[in-house]
Amino acid sequence: MLELRGISKFFPSNRVMALDNANLTLCGGEIHALLGENGSGKSTLMHILSGYFSPSSGSILVEGMERNFSATADALALGIGMVRQHPGFVKGFKVWEDCILGAENPPSSRSIFYNPGLLKKRAQELSVRWNFDLPLEAEAASLTVNQRLKAAVLSLLLRDVRWFIFDEPTAVLTAEETRALYELFHRLRNEGKGIILITHKLDEALEVSDRVTIMRHGVTGESHKTEELSSAELKKLIFDSAGQSAVTSQNASGPKHSLADDSASYQSGNNLRPVLEIKNLQIRQQGFPHIRNVSFRLMPGKILGIAGVRDSGLETLELAIAGLLETSHKNADKIEGSILLNGRNITGKGVRSFREAGGAYLGADRLGGSRTGSSLARDLPLSESLVIHAFRRERRGIFLDTAALKSRCLAIMSRAGISRRLSDRADSFSGGMIQRILLAREFSEEPSLLVLAEAGNSLDEANLLKLAEELKVFVSRGSSALLFSTDPGELKSMTDEVLVLRNGTLIGTPDPAGSGIEEAQTPSGSGDKDES
Repeated sequence: MLELRGISKFFPSNRVMALDNANLTLCGGEIHALLGENGSGKSTLMHILSGYFSPSSGSILVEGMERNFSATADALALGIGMVRQHPGFVKGFKVWEDCILGAENPPSSRSIFYNPGLLKKRAQELSVRWNFDLPLEAEAASLTVNQRLKAAVLSLLLRDVRWFIFDEPTAVLTAEETRALYELFHRLRNEGKGIILITHKLDEALEVSDRVTIMRHGVTGESHKTEELSSAELKKLIFDSAGQSAVTSQNASGPKHSLADDSASYQSGNNLRPVLEIKNLQIRQQGFPHIRNVSFRLMPGKILGIAGVRDSGLETLELAIAGLLETSHKNADKIEGSILLNGRNITGKGVRSFREAGGAYLGADRLGGSRTGSSLARDLPLSESLVIHAFRRERRGIFLDTAALKSRCLAIMSRAGISRRLSDRADSFSGGMIQRILLAREFSEEPSLLVLAEAGNSLDEANLLKLAEELKVFVSRGSSALLFSTDPGELKSMTDEVLVLRNGTLIGTPDPAGSGIEEAQTPSGSGDKDES
């Protein structure tokens, strides 16, 4: 049994009391969901349990004995490990090398020296036993999000971890991948492992967990057996506080006017030029699923969703539009057809061309670990990531207008509804806070085209509603939004129309029941990725 008793955490650098007398108990052989609004302290509490943070006060008990962790290695030595939403990897390492890094020789080894050969063999055995089907000889950087999660679990199994912490693991997984992860949870539970699942998806918590604990403003509430709760009761436990709904209060901090009353509201005409036009686009890029003859138009004032599997072309199309896939003669990379943004051909011309033509983009990877980089610099002050696109506008000759840059950062923070210092490191913010800040950053660019990948990533229900309203206001003034997502519910609730991408080809609009989206989420298995 794991117990957290009276855990408090104060960050002097930020003057933030993230946790206040929080308590949690995890038993072996159970799945325990930890729920709460963005910034409620869930990740901070789990970072303390996994040894990443030290508590300001309180106790951690493992099997009844009080323990102190000064690093994650201390927690791992006692069988506690955390799988983050975006597991990292060592560039240049093979998958098996990345998994065994820091692991000790298996118990069967009598050698006193580090033996990577034995560890590699054990990694292979565990991968087969748990049906991970990981390409252990491939480079770790080539793994998909789903494979990286499996590799992170494999790494913990190599260390005989008994207590697993998963932080929003299904945020960018397809329905099929999510079901496979649930099966893994159940297998781990049946072997006596304890699992803590941080999630904002209430249906997920009800389906997969045995117990739930709600956090609010750094304080834990009572734990409840999942079988005794309905969806409505669970939602009430999370959002009702002091007789006031968090959803209502969050929406009140959003747009203050009605779309119908907006004098600048955009009325689309019949002979307008599309904001984005894709013509016969074909992409062959090393390491990326191919795109085959994709064409569509996005008119002003519209929100278009593209559904599908990221590893079956969704990510390729998204990155090509945002300028992150450039033409190259090596390895037979090529982009054919055209991408027109406001009439300007930006095909394969890079991010700067995309931005100068009126585009803004937020990718699915916020904190790094992908082949295309991250959306912010996690080890630097937050301000460094907020002004990244503003330097050209705020330059005065050879100098930068630092006052204008600071004002811009403060405006982004205000729009995100977060009161923190700009000097705080980016990785000191919760996942939901980071997503809100980055969305506010891209909205503040005032683009004519906003491209968002997995826009609802880590957002609670209140902030999902706020985002949907902001998108409506955004396009009401003549701009357009293009949303890429593996979450059918997210797309259906936020867009005017949904197109489905499967095996690199658009297969049209799904039926009202959404079966077309579900079909698109089934990997084709056609081997359309070029590894040459």
